[in-house]
Amino acid sequence: MRILVISTWFPYPPICGAKIRKHNLIRQLARFTEVDLIALVQTLDQEQVEEGKQYLKNYCGNVHAISAIPYNAKATSTLQKIISPVPDVIRITRNAEFEERICEAWSRRNYDAAIATECGVTYISTFSSVSQKIRPLLVDSIEIGVLRPKSRLLSRQYIRQAMTFMKAKQFLSQLLRDVDIITVTSKSERALFNGVIPQKVPCFISPNVIDLNDYSDTYGPRDRRSIIHTGSFSYGVNYEAVLWFSQHVFWRIKAKDSLSFRITGKTAGSDLAPIRKACSQVEFTGLVKDIRPYIAQSRISIVPILTGGSTRLKILESMALGTPVVSTSRGAEGLEVTHEENILLADTPEDFAHQVDRLIEDDELCNRLSLRGQQLIKNKYTINRMGEQFEELLRGLIKKDGHTIKPCS
Repeated sequence: MRILVISTWFPYPPICGAKIRKHNLIRQLARFTEVDLIALVQTLDQEQVEEGKQYLKNYCGNVHAISAIPYNAKATSTLQKIISPVPDVIRITRNAEFEERICEAWSRRNYDAAIATECGVTYISTFSSVSQKIRPLLVDSIEIGVLRPKSRLLSRQYIRQAMTFMKAKQFLSQLLRDVDIITVTSKSERALFNGVIPQKVPCFISPNVIDLNDYSDTYGPRDRRSIIHTGSFSYGVNYEAVLWFSQHVFWRIKAKDSLSFRITGKTAGSDLAPIRKACSQVEFTGLVKDIRPYIAQSRISIVPILTGGSTRLKILESMALGTPVVSTSRGAEGLEVTHEENILLADTPEDFAHQVDRLIEDDELCNRLSLRGQQLIKNKYTINRMGEQFEELLRGLIKKDGHTIKPCS
């Protein structure tokens, strides 16, 4: 079997949810098939890209990295955004070089199928694959939840968000007619696609997973007075979460004066002043090459997510490293977690602060959540689960009657 993987993100280094999923997927595919990769590069310099290519050739025969076109919301007028059937982000970030490389690879090599693996709501890998008439095509980890309107109050912002959500659903209902299999990461995400995915296209739940071997090292002692949030502010949901925690939760924590609060991930272009004002001891590490020591040395991992969709690899990583998690219900959406057993859930500032205080004060509670979180990963979210599922899906897809491999036109 030979598979072409078309990725919205270059899966190296595997330091954020988007890259970790694609990294894990490629490693699992390489166990039973030949893999070539064409990926968009978002933030890396040339030296990092070359380093990544060399690493990924452990799993891929050919690796192609194409510089992504940055999204600029001001690039088109409001009227054009409204009247165009194609989402603004697709029109602005559509990449001719990316599509040419996909077409060239598909025409020259006898692939059995392609996987377009997504992240967020750009849908650029799927759109580019469909535009080049790539079939059979499996679309991985597509999502729409992040576009859900944030407020039920009738306002200009709500109307704008509702229109964006509706437009995305209409666009996807057309785009997904030309694919063969879809995967989403959770039941809740699949429910959002009701009426969007064509009936003839099967949709499977393929949760985010963790390779526990990647988290088995010892990373040093924990600082019992430390809190961590992981995630780049380039994903606005993370910035919104940290701002809410800083302004509405942190000052309510009884032990706040002796706590350290560390935030990892890219922050360039974000207004950090209100976060620093609300929490003077906050530390911004910027993008780090290896997030694991930062999580493993922290007492608590917080996920104060208010909007968005998909499932949070940051929760799975924290559990794999034995770091207790406090999350909002939305932050843990789609994960088979249980409040008080393997996670603490809180949706109001008062309750979120209370749960943080509990973990600071109660070693027994920390130990229980740590052990049961690791057990949950072993039972539900190990990487082998992904490999077995994709092997079954791909073999079934290739054997399916009516498919013929054709070069793109």
